[in-house]
Amino acid sequence: MKEEPLVSIILPVYNVELYLAECLDSVLRQTYCNFELIAINDGSTDSSLEILKSYIGKFSGRLLVVNQENKGLSAARNAGLDKLTGELVYFLDSDDWILDNTLEKCVKTLMENDSDLVIFNAKAFCDGMPSEILRSFDYNRKLPRDIYEDGGELLADSMASGFYIVQSCCYIYKFSSNPGLKFIDGILHEDNYFTTMLFLNSSRVSVLQDRFFQRRIRKNSITTSSLTMKHAIGYYKSAEQLSKELSISKVYSNEICKYYNYLVISGFNVENEISNGSVKFTRKLAVIYEFRKIINFKVLFKVLFPELYKALFKLVK
Repeated sequence: MKEEPLVSIILPVYNVELYLAECLDSVLRQTYCNFELIAINDGSTDSSLEILKSYIGKFSGRLLVVNQENKGLSAARNAGLDKLTGELVYFLDSDDWILDNTLEKCVKTLMENDSDLVIFNAKAFCDGMPSEILRSFDYNRKLPRDIYEDGGELLADSMASGFYIVQSCCYIYKFSSNPGLKFIDGILHEDNYFTTMLFLNSSRVSVLQDRFFQRRIRKNSITTSSLTMKHAIGYYKSAEQLSKELSISKVYSNEICKYYNYLVISGFNVENEISNGSVKFTRKLAVIYEFRKIINFKVLFKVLFPELYKALFKLVK
């Protein structure tokens, strides 16, 4: 086996004093020790920064703490990408944690298969939540292959399965395969663009079914908080950036077009919901015009006539 590569773990931190120690301890317990942890304190106002500083000695030179004003999750991850020195990259959220053998098995798989990317699953947890509801927050990929020679094929199978997992805490990748890839600053749903481009730019991908990532479900997180226009903008910005990338690369596969339309309609559905179904017709036309390059008839119809679309869908069903 080749020399053990250095894994750069990028950890954005913002007001997670109740959960941060559990996250950090899970990194310390890793059976694979050749890693650096880059913690970006994104303007925390609680004791998160003090907790990070108290762990510096425990990591024996493997923990770098970067303190910055609050800029959001994307900017924090990008700051980590600018600081890393490792060959492999892993993003971890500071209110979650990982199993002890996560790095060991993922690195071994990447090396043995000479992959650009290894993907895995997640198990959700939350005190007081019924198990049947909690299971709906798990991330379980249903893919027919263990190795993909092309990231586009992986994207196609992921979408065909009906559950495309974009969560960036569910993969480790070679930095050299995507050295210039960054998250879109200032948006929610930032993984939609980043993960899609990462998949497309990966020549060889390994698939593990292990649920290494332990995903905490908590009230008022991005995924469980009430919808706002920021959620819609997150989808739209991701679609917009993907559109720019596609126009440059001239890649218009069915899978990409399908995902592009998914992002547009997801953004519009948020707008429609927060306005109680009263989005102005001029606004609908503006959405269609903005994303006219690849938008399909189904999305066009759903944006213009959402209630009629819903009624027809129920009728056909």
